[in-house]
Amino acid sequence: MTDRGAHVLDLGHLAMDMDHSGPTEIHGEGWRPETGLFNTFMKFNFEYMYPNGVRLHGKSDGPRGIKFEGDEGWIFIHIHGGNLDAEPKSLLREKFSPDEVQLGRSPGHHRDFLDAVRSRGVPMAPAHAGHRTASLCHLTNIALLTGRPVRWDPEKEEILDDPEASRLLARPMRAPWRL
Repeated sequence: MTDRGAHVLDLGHLAMDMDHSGPTEIHGEGWRPETGLFNTFMKFNFEYMYPNGVRLHGKSDGPRGIKFEGDEGWIFIHIHGGNLDAEPKSLLREKFSPDEVQLGRSPGHHRDFLDAVRSRGVPMAPAHAGHRTASLCHLTNIALLTGRPVRWDPEKEEILDDPEASRLLARPMRAPWRL
């Protein structure tokens, strides 16, 4: 989940202008092997509910990317290569005016980071956005592990009314390490 999530969910949050917040509910179900080398969820289905009514749904099968659905069609961004697909195809020929919402386009993670360092500017994916994306991935794993929905306060960054799930937010540290 964390690999697929880290390279896809950040685009959803960018599009929703949620880089400083997050969902209030996380639902998930999945399958992971009982034996063998890996114990990570290999198959999963999840859904996030946001305070503004948006629902973000993800699953392990199908092409890797993100699909934005609207009243007049959809656009799919393939994560590897950045190719676009749409229905109707005419959506790919749309021209945007400067006052319309645009997500921007990165010259690539490494170049974008180096350009930000050189200019003392902010990269397209700033640290707080990475933190929120990582939080989504961990919260999804917690919902998968517990087998129940997770209620989340994105302002306080706390799981609500579920001490067992809350304990999964951090691991006990080994001595002599402590915070």
